[in-house]
Amino acid sequence: MSILLSIEGAIGQGILWGIMALSVYITFRLLDFADLTVDGSFATGGAVSAILIVNGMDPWLSLLFALIAGALAGAVTGILNTICKIPAILAGILTQIGLYSINLMIMQKSNLPLLNTETIFSKVADVIDLPRSVSVWISTNNLVVLLIGILIAALVIGVLYWFFGTEIGSAIRATGNNANMVRANGISTNVTIILA
Repeated sequence: MSILLSIEGAIGQGILWGIMALSVYITFRLLDFADLTVDGSFATGGAVSAILIVNGMDPWLSLLFALIAGALAGAVTGILNTICKIPAILAGILTQIGLYSINLMIMQKSNLPLLNTETIFSKVADVIDLPRSVSVWISTNNLVVLLIGILIAALVIGVLYWFFGTEIGSAIRATGNNANMVRANGISTNVTIILA
């Protein structure tokens, strides 16, 4: 039975990490930009969300601030590459390494436990009326992570599908295919790299 619970937890985490893989796909495949920022910005979003939840913010609202923090980290990499002319891979590595220190500054310590705090997972467990006893909570938490992961992954994929069909999204895709042609059409490749 414990192996089934482990598989369920692994699938739930895999779906959440799959969202991170989408950002790697955007930079590597669509933009042809070797970017490693996501390794640090994913943790930065978690740190921002955790500290806001501990300080009393609604967990769903904390996700918005986590998203903004991750986007700002990606923008720093884009700025380092486009304005400071640092090669893409090095700009991503510099941002990623810098974010480790920033994450510690955000959380003010190396670990921030959320066991007795109201999180997205506990709110969803309450909505679908799952029991909160410790023995049952451990096994049902994987189910909640799986449900939330599937919902958020589907939402992110839908938004990205819509966005890359817009004019700005098409400009980002075109920048990865042929940056010279994009510049010839009057589109700033620096802006599209920073935006992506």
